[in-house]
Amino acid sequence: MLACNSPANKATNDPAATNTSAADSTVKPDQLITPGKGIGHLSIGLPVDSVIVRLGRPDSSDAAMGSALMAWYSKDAGKHRTAVFASRNMGNEDVSRIKKIMVSSPWFRTHDGIATGAILADIEKSYKLKQVDDFTARQKGLQVFDDNGQGITFDIDSTSRKCVAITVHTAHEKPGTYINMH
Repeated sequence: MLACNSPANKATNDPAATNTSAADSTVKPDQLITPGKGIGHLSIGLPVDSVIVRLGRPDSSDAAMGSALMAWYSKDAGKHRTAVFASRNMGNEDVSRIKKIMVSSPWFRTHDGIATGAILADIEKSYKLKQVDDFTARQKGLQVFDDNGQGITFDIDSTSRKCVAITVHTAHEKPGTYINMH
C-alpha cells in the first residue's frame, strides 16, 4: 500500500519522481496526502492494527504511556520512511488510533503536487506555515513548519531549504507527539 513496500517507490531515484509541479497528472488515491485526514490508504483515527494489516510488522517501534510510534523503511537506496504515531484514550478505549502519519518518499503528494523535495518557498504558496520549535529536529538539521489549520507539517532541511518529510495530523491540534517522530 504505502511506497515503502511498493514497486512504484523503486523509481524514486528518477529525477522526474521528485518533480513537485502541480502540472503532474492527477494524484492517485494511494499516493494522496490529504491534510488533516491521511496519507494514501491510512487515515487519522483508524485503529493502529489496520496499519499493521496493510504494511506488515514495522521495521522499528517504540511505545510508552498508551502511545506507540511505528516506522517502516523502504527497501530501495533512498531509505524512505513511513511512520505512524498512535495513542489511545487510557481508561476509556482499548483501541489505539492513528494520530499522525509521516512520509519521506516523494511518491506521496498533495492534490496540488507538493511532495518531499519541494523547496520551502513553493510550499508557502499553498500553506500558512508557522515554525514549530522541535529540539530533536533541530539537532538533526531540520526546521519544522506547520499549517495547523489544515493539519499538515513539513520538515525542512536547514541547509537546502527542501522538504524531507511531510506529516499529517488532525487540523487545529498540536503537531507534537508524546514520542518524538524525528
